[in-house]
Amino acid sequence: MGYIEVYILLIKQLEAKRREEREKKSAENFRQLLAAEDQHLVTNTEEFDCPICFDIIEPGEGVILRECLHAFCKSLSTAESQAANSFHCKTPDCRGWCIYEDLENFFKCPVCKHENCLTCKAIHEGMNCKQYQEDLKIRASNDKAAKRTQEMLQNMVKEGEAMHCPKCQVIVQKKDGCDWIKCSICKTEICWVTKGFRWGPMGPGDISGGCRCRVNGQQCHVNCNNCH
Repeated sequence: MGYIEVYILLIKQLEAKRREEREKKSAENFRQLLAAEDQHLVTNTEEFDCPICFDIIEPGEGVILRECLHAFCKSLSTAESQAANSFHCKTPDCRGWCIYEDLENFFKCPVCKHENCLTCKAIHEGMNCKQYQEDLKIRASNDKAAKRTQEMLQNMVKEGEAMHCPKCQVIVQKKDGCDWIKCSICKTEICWVTKGFRWGPMGPGDISGGCRCRVNGQQCHVNCNNCH
């Protein structure tokens, strides 16, 4: 075999090796993407400022919550305990948690797959909030867990963290943001700061009743945080 033939053979072998390495790398990347589909945490690919430790987190050194896209460094237990609006799944021994937004009423845990109610701070699949809260009252006299949950909800109302809907009396909660909320059961629009109806009896736009916020340029309450 001549020098040119040997050179061509070596070139072909080198190209085949490179092609094999590219295929292996591509297959590994694809495997990692498939694996990420089943994870509730994914590694960051871009630099970001951690809202917990305030350090600049380099690519690969942090994690992103797939459900809400919030990013943290890898001290996740600290992130959960210090982050505003964090909620831990109510399934016993489950590691799942989230950071919820104001308009979200439910959190489907990516770990155990159960749906948590952010208003009742409980899992009550198959029942709406009103049914669950009425069931709690019945069970509270004999069930210690139900009694603790009932007391927790009542304390939230007492401390101003929750309130009874002025129409159906179910316990509702403002999680963040403005002072406008809507009852998840009867859909009544509520002014959080006055703890009453947002509108009059004719519904949205009726200023004959309700909190009458911005009527004649006046806020409904000195502490109103935009209830419309």
